[in-house]
Amino acid sequence: MSKRPRDDIATPEELNAAIAELTPEERLRLYRQGNLYALGTEFASGKELLGEAVKRALIGTSGQRQGRERGRPWPKDENIVGFLMGCMKSIGNGSADSVAQKVARTATVLVDGESEQSPSLVDPVGFHPSVEDELIERESAEARQAAAVADVTAIEQHFAQDQEVLGILEGEKDGLTAAETREILELTPTTYDTARRRLRRHVDKHFPGRMRK
Repeated sequence: MSKRPRDDIATPEELNAAIAELTPEERLRLYRQGNLYALGTEFASGKELLGEAVKRALIGTSGQRQGRERGRPWPKDENIVGFLMGCMKSIGNGSADSVAQKVARTATVLVDGESEQSPSLVDPVGFHPSVEDELIERESAEARQAAAVADVTAIEQHFAQDQEVLGILEGEKDGLTAAETREILELTPTTYDTARRRLRRHVDKHFPGRMRK
């Protein structure tokens, strides 16, 4: 497949102009769809996911690769809303499939007892993305994820000799239900609940409020 000519790719200035011209209705659509794509990822909301999509689009249109991130250029003949939707979907899928994010989701499950939480819908009024804001949001998300991974690692080390609790942790990472975990580990409901209480007491004692959203 031949590469798209550079003159068909928007410049950073053209991309910024297109984003600035988004209507309130278009922004609302992006936030709402972003909320769905953000489920089970490192991104807390559609706004944060959209910010990451814009950041990668800016990298792609500038042609300047950052680390391993090549970005995603915006073809000028593609609708900007559809383009950003596709970026968010791709980024969300990649985040949800990452091993680190599975561990981070486990940290939330241990405290909240839920596998996923719907990110809140952010008011689109006044949406003016900037590179600085996007980098700050990304760094914040990375810091939260790193802290969650460290917390779960510490929990696993504490329960290194407790196969029942370790099995529950693995089940959470794989997105299994309580019933599926009990079946695989061959645990009775009482044994499962007892092991989970051990896990919960440790989390509440050593990570008070740390992993609670």
